[in-house]
Amino acid sequence: MRSPQRSNGSWAAGASLRLLLVVGLLAGACSSPQNTSTQPSPTASASAAASPSISISPGAESPVPAQILSPAPDLPVANLCSTQITVTANGNAIPLLCQSGAVNVPAWRFYADVSASILGLGLNPTAGQVEAAICDDFKRGHATKVEEDSGYKLASTYYGWNFNIDPEKVTCQ
Repeated sequence: MRSPQRSNGSWAAGASLRLLLVVGLLAGACSSPQNTSTQPSPTASASAAASPSISISPGAESPVPAQILSPAPDLPVANLCSTQITVTANGNAIPLLCQSGAVNVPAWRFYADVSASILGLGLNPTAGQVEAAICDDFKRGHATKVEEDSGYKLASTYYGWNFNIDPEKVTCQ
């Protein structure tokens, strides 16, 4: 009698491991000090292509594989990307989207707590549900109107919504 086949682990564990690896590589690349010398940049070579490190220069964007970004319940309709964010004087993060129009994952994560209700709505909410989520973020997440406007823009792109709603003009009770 044959023994049962050993499990190679769940697909979720494998996906989590790959995601952790990508995030670790991106975090390491983003936290590296910038080279300020006047020497010319090295040219690509076969050995550089085999290097396991990733170098992302400011303004550069990298595609990110489709994945559910917390607190979203669904995969995005839009593409995902990663580019360095800058926190502005009023506490917002830019850019929300990459030059390609893809959702900037670091920006999404920046707004995940303060705009959790709008970012977690899903693919097919009603306009009323969107407005209620905006109000919930104002109350529970303590989002400012400008922060919630950014969260709404991220969610609209991520889910492919086409509502004509201005979060700064939503009246909450």
